[in-house]
Amino acid sequence: MKSSKNTRKGFTLIELLAVIAIIGVLAGLVSQAIPAAFGAVRRMSASNNLRQIATAIVSYNQGGGASGRVIKDGSEPKSGKASSVAEFAEVLARSQGLTDAAVWYIESDDALEDVTEFPRTVLSETTDGSNEMQNVKPASWAVVVNAKRSPKDSTRYPIAWLRGLETSGEWKDDAPFGSSHGIMAFADGHIESPENLLQDETKLRSSDGKNDTSSYQEAIGDNATVLEDTTN
Repeated sequence: MKSSKNTRKGFTLIELLAVIAIIGVLAGLVSQAIPAAFGAVRRMSASNNLRQIATAIVSYNQGGGASGRVIKDGSEPKSGKASSVAEFAEVLARSQGLTDAAVWYIESDDALEDVTEFPRTVLSETTDGSNEMQNVKPASWAVVVNAKRSPKDSTRYPIAWLRGLETSGEWKDDAPFGSSHGIMAFADGHIESPENLLQDETKLRSSDGKNDTSSYQEAIGDNATVLEDTTN
């Protein structure tokens, strides 16, 4: 008497549908995770770029120029005077060696979608030459000129931030990462990534040191001003 063996091969229709459903769920998760991961990497890279800028600004303010700060008094970067973001970058390139132009741009910024070639260096030569950033706009960062040399609270005194910050404390929709993510550098050199400046833990300190504020202008003081490229 011969024993029978189960020789069934392949999947049943229910098993096949279950596999397809699982693959669909996994594909959906991956399709959501990949853009989120790329976004996180871009934001981290941007924060690292701003950290380099902040370090150079703090170093300059501690003795890089006769005024102890970059000032808005004409266009003479060799003398620490800047009236544009490109000239501010030139001051740091000449005095602090921050010659890498890439730190000033976020290439995923929608406002830069028509730029076909970004400058590699701020100056056409290491310590001299023409400013390579003058014709490539907008830079992704706003910077403070005529900043206070000794703010009352350096940990809450902003010196540079992501382009598109309004005095209300919110980033505009056309900021490099939209209105949902900001990046800001402070006078002690540290970097923060607040969604906005409206919360108690993200507010700045007024220039007189008396109050918390969401307005960067109240924080930097009346004598200081902001250099920022427009998107128009």
